[in-house]
Amino acid sequence: MTSSDQGAVQLYEITYLGTGPDQDVRTIEAGEVAAVIQHAGEHGVQLHIRPCTHPLQNPDTEKEA
Repeated sequence: MTSSDQGAVQLYEITYLGTGPDQDVRTIEAGEVAAVIQHAGEHGVQLHIRPCTHPLQNPDTEKEA
């Protein structure tokens, strides 16, 4: 791990399937994935989970180029 990787947080994009034409999409941290899967299983909700390719950005410190 390099020093630039130390502050990075792995994010996952969760899409709740079958929620209508405008599907609910959320971004969560890696530590929350298991809880989301468990909750969805308890309520019969299908999910599509994929890792995000962009790092967590702080809008106060990051500026658009």
